[in-house]
Amino acid sequence: MSDDALLKVVEAIAGENGKRIVVSLLGSETGKSDEELSTELNIRVNDVRRLLYELANHGFVAYNRSTRSDTRWHDYIWFTSRPMLEQAVKKRKREIIRVLEERLSYEELHTSYICPIDSTQYSFDEAFENNFRCLKCGSELVELDNRKLVSYLRQLIDELKKSV
Repeated sequence: MSDDALLKVVEAIAGENGKRIVVSLLGSETGKSDEELSTELNIRVNDVRRLLYELANHGFVAYNRSTRSDTRWHDYIWFTSRPMLEQAVKKRKREIIRVLEERLSYEELHTSYICPIDSTQYSFDEAFENNFRCLKCGSELVELDNRKLVSYLRQLIDELKKSV
């Protein structure tokens, strides 16, 4: 996966500043503290910390913690690497595949109905309870043909599986 593609995923999850933090950490051999990142990137230190925790939750960055003997305060040195980013993106793709497979299963097993006037969608049970009438406008519901959606979901899942 290219660096640009990895950084696009980071940006989609953590925004432009999250991407800037990752780029800065990628360029560092020894890692950086949140204060160093704040100064270098001209981002408030609280915002840097929030973004670092968010990035860490997704596996894009990690930290080493040390304790100062004089104050017992903790110092955090944050770091990342290309393999860490690739692994985090693969994990994210697997999560997306799981969600898409659940949606595909639902679409294959359930019938949906739609209002031709306002496009409100109903499950079979909801449509049955309302005598196949739209709750908003009273129009008769029509069965939704989801074959294109099922086909698209299968194609998307296959493409994602190939890239993992």
